[in-house]
Amino acid sequence: MSYHKHADPEPVTFEDLNYEERSRKREWNRAPLKDLFPRIPSRSLERILDICICKPFVWNLSMSKHWNARRLTSVVVAHVRHSHTDYDELLRDERLERFEARRRTAGAVWKVLREWCPWDASNEVLEECFQATLLRPEEREPGWDPMELDDESDYVDDPMDLD
Repeated sequence: MSYHKHADPEPVTFEDLNYEERSRKREWNRAPLKDLFPRIPSRSLERILDICICKPFVWNLSMSKHWNARRLTSVVVAHVRHSHTDYDELLRDERLERFEARRRTAGAVWKVLREWCPWDASNEVLEECFQATLLRPEEREPGWDPMELDDESDYVDDPMDLD
């Protein structure tokens, strides 16, 4: 599989942005996140918006809707994993390998994702994106893309791996 670089700018901190820039970037991501996860609690939404600014994962008009949805969904999955499960404790206290910790917390993560979105249980987009976070890169078939996007959306870095 050939990879194309979609280089993101260096991550920024809140201190690097003035109030107007922070507000603009937050609002730029708010509507797409609410579209994807309309039942997301305000506190989680605000935290995810912070992450979007700091990483930076902002909605990119030059990329497809699927590319953006996958990117934002992976941020939400990582947030849920770290904030709504015992994932960090499994890594720290039990010293589990991260993919094993992901597998152990998968049920809890999926439950929260389903609470936050209105899609049917068989929704392929959400499920494929979620399942992608559980696979080690070496477990994936050559050419594998969880969202079956066009070839122009390939990455050098794993888009499903935010932690």
